[in-house]
Amino acid sequence: MGLKYKDFKIRGIDVSEFNGAINWAKVQANFAAVRVGYGRVTDARFVTNWAGAKGKVDRLAYWYMDYYSHHNKSSTAYGISDRDWGKVQAETCWNLLKNDNEGIVFLDIEKSAVGPSLTSVKSRVLTIAQSFFDHYDKLSGKVNGIYTSISMCSFFTESIRKRPLWVAWYNESQSIESIKNQAATRGWLGKCLIWQYTSDGDIDDDGKPDGVSMGMTNKFLDLNGWLGTYEEYQQLFGRKAEVALYKIQILIYNLLVRNGPGTNYQHLRRANFPGEYSIYEEKNGYGRISQTLSEWVSLDPAYVKKLTPNTSVEISDAEKLARLWAAHPELH
Repeated sequence: MGLKYKDFKIRGIDVSEFNGAINWAKVQANFAAVRVGYGRVTDARFVTNWAGAKGKVDRLAYWYMDYYSHHNKSSTAYGISDRDWGKVQAETCWNLLKNDNEGIVFLDIEKSAVGPSLTSVKSRVLTIAQSFFDHYDKLSGKVNGIYTSISMCSFFTESIRKRPLWVAWYNESQSIESIKNQAATRGWLGKCLIWQYTSDGDIDDDGKPDGVSMGMTNKFLDLNGWLGTYEEYQQLFGRKAEVALYKIQILIYNLLVRNGPGTNYQHLRRANFPGEYSIYEEKNGYGRISQTLSEWVSLDPAYVKKLTPNTSVEISDAEKLARLWAAHPELH
């Protein structure tokens, strides 16, 4: 059995023009990484995707680094120095994002379909990448990150290896901790924050791609898991981490967890009984029990008890049985 999308508390996708039209209302993710473009070229669906994702998910951007065009005699970029080519790409990316900036940008460095191997032009690649970061960090006022494969982690200079990492490794036998350990073993010095663990779009590990049900035109989809802390996730988007308002104790067996604050919302599962949950938001007599997901329970005093700090509710076996009996009249 492989990983399931729900195994990650914070989940993401990454998209480009190759995903076709996207119905963002169907996207089941906390965040989306949207391709902005490459070289001097804007991704054909960037404008539509960036606008469509706004308010539906947290948005990150990524830029595919072109390390070949300025050495191709048929290209209009031919003859530009490596450092200037990095600056041109940084400025092109920033001009597309500066009026609606969110999150950080990850510079995507991987083998080009038309260019030479990365190792054969390593000095060129590293110069372009460093120039991109030098200029884009200054323009955005943020420390931006890098997307690369796990095998490439040792390829980069120390200054680049100190940056936030979005790592690609299609190996579902790995775990969050093993991925971070493997990146560190390969010399990564910064935070390993995102793991692109598959491109098959199979969210429930049943062997069938779920891209269409996730709002894509195509059935295949890159799936990502967040490897950092919740606080680091909030910081990435310039937000402060939420602080729980208070805690509650679940008093009945069949209290439903819903995907919104009300009975008209879909139920996801039963809350643990007896169990304790932190409440992060109140609305319509419901409380949100997750920092990252839309998961809500009723705050009716018949169903839950508000706890004071450092206290919990002890429920006797007799009381548990009585509440279970009351909650299931079909057993009478």
